[in-house]
Amino acid sequence: MGNREGAQFMADQSFIDRLVQLCPDGIIGVNREGTIVIFNEAAERLFKRDDDEVLGKLHITDIYRPPDVARQIKKLLYDQEHGGKGRLDEVEVEVINAEGQNVPIRLSAALLVENGQEIGSVGFFHDMTARKELEEELLRRSITDSLTGLYNRRHFHETLSHEVQRSQRYRRPLTLAMLDLDSFKPFNDTYGHHEGDNILRLVSDTMRASLRQLDHAFRLGGDEFAFVLVETDLDQGLMAVERFRSAFNQAWPTKMGYLGGKLPPVTVSIGLAQLGDGEKPDKLTMRADLAMYEAKKGGGNRAVKARPEIKQD
Repeated sequence: MGNREGAQFMADQSFIDRLVQLCPDGIIGVNREGTIVIFNEAAERLFKRDDDEVLGKLHITDIYRPPDVARQIKKLLYDQEHGGKGRLDEVEVEVINAEGQNVPIRLSAALLVENGQEIGSVGFFHDMTARKELEEELLRRSITDSLTGLYNRRHFHETLSHEVQRSQRYRRPLTLAMLDLDSFKPFNDTYGHHEGDNILRLVSDTMRASLRQLDHAFRLGGDEFAFVLVETDLDQGLMAVERFRSAFNQAWPTKMGYLGGKLPPVTVSIGLAQLGDGEKPDKLTMRADLAMYEAKKGGGNRAVKARPEIKQD
């Protein structure tokens, strides 16, 4: 096939239409008024719509969430920041499918111009769902304790720092509770790590059941745990952790009773500290830790409020 014949073949409308339909990414074209006039098979799969319910019927604003994203994209097509005037390269946005689900996509687009006049635009929609799910799963694993499913120590420091800043900005109370298990080591040494892990899971399950939606629970490592209690003062925090402690003690005979009574049950010592004016996260954590050690010295299985200041003794 010669160059001229090849050019003719490439310019053939049926060939171009086939290319559009075979493209693995969604292709959507709109006329100057924004009505959708091109909607390929990948777009049908992406938006869960047949082309006959879209072509000539839906406006481009009908597929974005929120709708004004379409207008923002049109504005970007006229500036120089995303590929040059008349082009848009790989901008991440969300669209909405026929089932009302938000779909993350990477969008590239271009204005269509004929005889110096804009006649519409075309967009290439690359589905980012699988990639976003993978990113979210990797993030979840990086901040989650694999044994208990609670957040880990790394996320504890990030969350506490964020909540301290928020508490101080809006002048709302914040209470930190540090938890340590009593008699865990002899139990673990006697019955083995499998039964020890069952105890740690029982703690985490009871913590989750005790949480309000705005609070946070963490396993810091070993048999150490923590609550970050948002918009909660010290007295309210004490009531919250006592409910948790009581629930854990009541669950113990049911969950662990099959092991018999050879050893005393594992219990929880808790130290609580309310964020002070201008206090840093590390000092708040130290005060809650010291209160937790006081609870253990007092015989364990109790909650102790932290002193306002750290004492040398």
